[in-house]
Amino acid sequence: MSERSFVTETGAIFYEVIEASAPRQEPAPALVLLHNFMSSGRAAWGPLLDTLRVHWRILLPDLPGHGQSIGHPAGFNHRHIARQLAAWLEAEQASQAHLAGCSSGGMLAQLLVAEGLMQPRTLTLVSTTHSTNPATSGHAGQLEPADFKAAPNWMEATARLHDPYHYEGYYEDVILAGFRRLRPETAIDLSLTALASFAMPTCIIHGAADEFFPPAVAQRMAATMPDAELHLIPRQSHALLFRQPWRVAQIMVEFLDKHQ
Repeated sequence: MSERSFVTETGAIFYEVIEASAPRQEPAPALVLLHNFMSSGRAAWGPLLDTLRVHWRILLPDLPGHGQSIGHPAGFNHRHIARQLAAWLEAEQASQAHLAGCSSGGMLAQLLVAEGLMQPRTLTLVSTTHSTNPATSGHAGQLEPADFKAAPNWMEATARLHDPYHYEGYYEDVILAGFRRLRPETAIDLSLTALASFAMPTCIIHGAADEFFPPAVAQRMAATMPDAELHLIPRQSHALLFRQPWRVAQIMVEFLDKHQ
């Protein structure tokens, strides 16, 4: 494993490169893992790394403004972040890697494809949506941190992912405040028509009881994409990476194995 940073116009993206332990081919194919808003690369994907790193070379960033990364575009604008990620991926020669994202990371993954910034071999979307605009998604719910069905102290635990690298209160002042200010124009608002142009194999993994993005959203996404498979996990709510990481890892390995 090596730790690196990539300079952007708003700061620097911290990331880890984790080499494959038993690659089936040389060089090992790259797998880019994008975490959810308010988390960090290792906090979100850590429990899956031992499984995923066997055959794939992992690129694991902290998204701009998160974890050890410094700086972020104004308002955490996801299209601007996608462009920063695209520049980083080009520098890593990973613009055609396998790509996976959870929640906000899944939104960024879709924007990378929709904006022509990346041509991934495969796309894996965990607990995410194609739009936070109710008029587009058909879901009128608002995203509120208090609605997240997590342990009672999850906010304090999340702050510890960020504050030590910035300052005491950074999480609440910057990241939590930024999440609350996100709107469709700064997050994601892709139409189903846009998803119909996604030609790469796509794996959608979603909780059947997701409190943020109802399963009907994931079902419509899967029905629209030309080459998509949908895995609805019974009785599971949002952010499956934190709830059933072993199940997500199993699905991802089976999916990626089919698309070497």
